[in-house]
Amino acid sequence: MSAKLLELLVARSYRRADTPSFRLTSGKLSNFYIDCKMTTMHGQAMPLIGEAFAQHLPDGIDAVGGLTMGADPIAHAIAHHCSLHGRSVNAFSVRKEPKKHGTRKWIEGGVEPGSKVVVLDDVVTTGGSTIDAIRKCREEGLRVTGVLVLVDRQEEGGMEAIRREAGPDTPVSALFTKSDLEAFSKSSGHAPCASPRTTAAS
Repeated sequence: MSAKLLELLVARSYRRADTPSFRLTSGKLSNFYIDCKMTTMHGQAMPLIGEAFAQHLPDGIDAVGGLTMGADPIAHAIAHHCSLHGRSVNAFSVRKEPKKHGTRKWIEGGVEPGSKVVVLDDVVTTGGSTIDAIRKCREEGLRVTGVLVLVDRQEEGGMEAIRREAGPDTPVSALFTKSDLEAFSKSSGHAPCASPRTTAAS
């Protein structure tokens, strides 16, 4: 399952150019970009994502989710996979700004204060969006018991920043790294798309 998911990530999400052509959220230019949504929103990848992430979930959690929209398809895939295998795990979404009407809440979905949650993200560079999600969850009274991301870009200390925010007792891990994608691309002979685009990566 992990090998097939890695294959899809390289084929659908991994972009490389000869020169720094991809602008990140930080404003920096990079010669590669990992457009995870091209994989996480692909029907063939969803069951693979659900199974791969579910294997890393701590026991006893109530829900999974993170900052919209990078975490949303991952959370939905996990919740669906768990429901098929007798495990009750809900999905939630952290808004980028509070709802402007009704309850004006930051978090949507199947959680309430005291819920044990795992924060998700699709790709980490600086870790900013993941850290924002962790803080919003805690502000809303959720208990963050872990952090899982799909791909670590291995740049700008993103995972280290997340670990500092999460705290020493909260496990933080990534299913894949940029090095994994590069190694698979080379070994498989897959040539990443070289079309530059203006993009954003947290």
